[in-house]
Amino acid sequence: MKVTSNYIILCIVSLILCFSCKTETTQEKSTSVVLKENNTRPAIAITYKEMAAMFHQYDVGQKPVLDAYRKNFSGIEDDIETVSNFFDLAQLKQYIAYLEKLSEDKQIPLTGIRIFSAAYPKDYSDKETNGRQTLILMPTTNIGDSLNVAYEPLYSGVKQPIPFTKFLDKFSSKNSKMVNRASFLPLFNMQDDLESSGANRAQMRPPF
Repeated sequence: MKVTSNYIILCIVSLILCFSCKTETTQEKSTSVVLKENNTRPAIAITYKEMAAMFHQYDVGQKPVLDAYRKNFSGIEDDIETVSNFFDLAQLKQYIAYLEKLSEDKQIPLTGIRIFSAAYPKDYSDKETNGRQTLILMPTTNIGDSLNVAYEPLYSGVKQPIPFTKFLDKFSSKNSKMVNRASFLPLFNMQDDLESSGANRAQMRPPF
């Protein structure tokens, strides 16, 4: 009787171990497949031949004009315009996760990120970056028939995306009514500033 009981217990333990191993193997295989799918070469990846042609066209086209502007702006003969912007990978991931959360809360599909060319103001607090070219990132969605419109998830309603230009115009130097309390969104007090879901803060080269 004792031998039979021990045999039954042994069989049960063996079955549990077998099932556990099979489950782990399945999970490992599933994870491997997901990682493999996520690591495939994306459609936006380019070749070095394409890259070289693009850099060359920039060097003979836009760069001389931008460098001339930079020298005139700073008064330094060997000064050149910014040629690259660096964003920390962890910060980029956090930013994307932030946009996904905002968009999910508003039930607005996030289609991507639009990158705008811009420049720091002449009186910017960091004098090394004054007047320098930079980039501004904004989330996008589809609004009506317009695809991939840069929009502001922070202040959009549920399923009602608002283009970010609606807010930007309130602070535009081209707008004589920069701060308008009778805004289309009267609940917001826009006396001094207003947070956005846009991103910047890249590390530029130059300055080095």
